[in-house]
Amino acid sequence: MVTKVINLKLEIEGTTALRGKISISGSKNATLPLMVCSILTDDLLILNNVPNISDVLMLANLLKQVGVEVIYLEDKKRMYLKRNKIQINLQSEDVHKIRASYYIMGALVACRKNFKTSYPGGCSFTKRPIDYHIEAFKSVGYKITENNNWLIFKKKKINNKNHSFRLFQKSVGATINIIYISVIRKASTIIKNPSLEPEVLQVIHLLNKMGAKITILDNDTIEIVGVKKLNGAYFTIMSDRIEAGSYMLLAAAVDKSDIKIENVYLPHLREVIKTLQQLGVNVRENKNSIEIKKDFPLKGIQKKISFYPSFPTDLQQILTVVCTKAITPSIIMDTIYPKRVSHVAEIVKAKGNVEVIHDKIYIYSSALEATNIYAHDLRCGFACIVIGAIAKGCTTIDHVEVILRGYEDLINKLKALGLTIKIM
Repeated sequence: MVTKVINLKLEIEGTTALRGKISISGSKNATLPLMVCSILTDDLLILNNVPNISDVLMLANLLKQVGVEVIYLEDKKRMYLKRNKIQINLQSEDVHKIRASYYIMGALVACRKNFKTSYPGGCSFTKRPIDYHIEAFKSVGYKITENNNWLIFKKKKINNKNHSFRLFQKSVGATINIIYISVIRKASTIIKNPSLEPEVLQVIHLLNKMGAKITILDNDTIEIVGVKKLNGAYFTIMSDRIEAGSYMLLAAAVDKSDIKIENVYLPHLREVIKTLQQLGVNVRENKNSIEIKKDFPLKGIQKKISFYPSFPTDLQQILTVVCTKAITPSIIMDTIYPKRVSHVAEIVKAKGNVEVIHDKIYIYSSALEATNIYAHDLRCGFACIVIGAIAKGCTTIDHVEVILRGYEDLINKLKALGLTIKIM
């Protein structure tokens, strides 16, 4: 498994052409909550197609702290998880580094445990409070207090009545945590306005395979009928749609590209494909792969970022860089995280003509130049890689360890496409 790394830098030589073939790994954003499902059963959980990335390593360490035995076979991309005696204190620097640590809160509440934990962390591109999660935990009978950077969870009178939640804004994390706390209750639960992103559906599919009774009634409602216990299962994780989209956008950014991306699930990429076609990129779809060919200038676009199946917010920063290559202006509006704009300053450092006005990003045709830039967060990091790929000269990217949180075998995949790149 990947080792813990800090203060890494990356050097990239700008290029005008990419050519080659890569394969997409298992989904990071699905793997993390699927791993936490191991807390909900006494039986063995086996996950297949688990990506070898630092977020998986950190979460595995946290699961070990709460009493889950974790074995990862790197060569087979397979993980074995078996819950033993649950531990009740969870304080680690890894809690602060990975936002998905909040899934452990939901699983421990589902198991009716008293416990305390540090605050979850993760990318800091905008304030993302966990209010929805806390209110859900309180509604099933928990008192939650703060004390010296600890969140202390104490069960009071457990509420086993039928319950209904309405999320005022769709949230992947809150939807999954409400599912966790509902599957082994002696009651039924309704979630209104849930997130139905592919990663949430993966959790639902696994839990149903483990014996849960979760039904999507329509595109706006999830119904959960509680069961007494969950069983173990074997489950294969879907390919990472965000990783696939990242490399698709990289191919769109360079002057000429001819690449093939394998192990993709095309229905998850419909809006990304549509966006590339709007930019003027030639996209060829095969059964489980996609080919990107481009040898002419891009056209500017106007793109609204929203919840699935719209264009994903996790690709917004990368798309912004791509649009600097368009011959006409582009406008991007992220309706989910409008303050997710740390990448704009890095584009400007590279002589890009980009500005943010009233939560809209305006991008103008720019000839980027190599410089020293900083990866503020995971997706900003890949945006920096795209800057380096299209800028004239050698670009240095600092804080590269955040990129390794979500992209398996990053350096080798970039080299396979023809980039001259090295990590320092």
